[in-house]
Amino acid sequence: KRARFTQQADASSRMGSYELLRSALNPWELTPLQLTAGFFVVRVGIYIWDNVVETLVKLSGAKKLPTREKPIKPELQPELNPISYVYLFLNAVNELLFVMNIMYYIWHSDLVARSASALTPLNTFPALYVIFLVQDMVYAPLHRFMHWRPVYPLVHKHHHRQIYPSRGYADAANEHPIEHMIGVICAWAGIFGAAYTTGVHAATLFVFFNIHAALAMLNHSPYDVEFKYLGFTYSVKAHEMHHRKFTINYAQYFTFWDSVMGTFKPYTI
Repeated sequence: KRARFTQQADASSRMGSYELLRSALNPWELTPLQLTAGFFVVRVGIYIWDNVVETLVKLSGAKKLPTREKPIKPELQPELNPISYVYLFLNAVNELLFVMNIMYYIWHSDLVARSASALTPLNTFPALYVIFLVQDMVYAPLHRFMHWRPVYPLVHKHHHRQIYPSRGYADAANEHPIEHMIGVICAWAGIFGAAYTTGVHAATLFVFFNIHAALAMLNHSPYDVEFKYLGFTYSVKAHEMHHRKFTINYAQYFTFWDSVMGTFKPYTI
């Protein structure tokens, strides 16, 4: 009887693991055709947003970074190699999974407000701030960990092929799939951080993802974009310094975390 019970428990555990994996990979139970269509919808959306962001930056009159005023050596801006295209494809698949899961979470979670009447002063702008704050609080030390000598060649080194990123999304997403998954985990950390503190509205999450995508694209562009608000400090110069010097400026949105770690360095040419 004990052996039969153990076998049943093992079978139940395997079934539970399978259901969990299936739910994560296809929460909406879409058909292969629907998944393929969703993949291309996400790709087209990102392509359009990438170009819209660049156009808006140009229209704003933003100047190029000082290091981009002269031609850059080709070896410092290498073309995408075959492994880059493999990583970009795998990360595109991961982005589809992320989009499906976040949409499922928004639609089904009791922690996410959805109606217009549920909009409050707390689950909008404060929630947006908390998402970015918590995301960067998790991301900055993990980013630094990826620069640890034993780990760096295995994961993060590929992303640093570009000393002077300039292709926007293509350079931002050109990273090892493990690194891309770490970024997804950090985004979830920010979302849960807001959901369990300020509360969060579906509209806030929509705004977050569009801003987050835009800033990731700009961080890998040649444009000198910078702004600050209540500790939120975004600077393409700071991220360019990271690509040039490697072991500084790990944070994306709050240089405070670099100050805590002793890794912040101001911009120099």
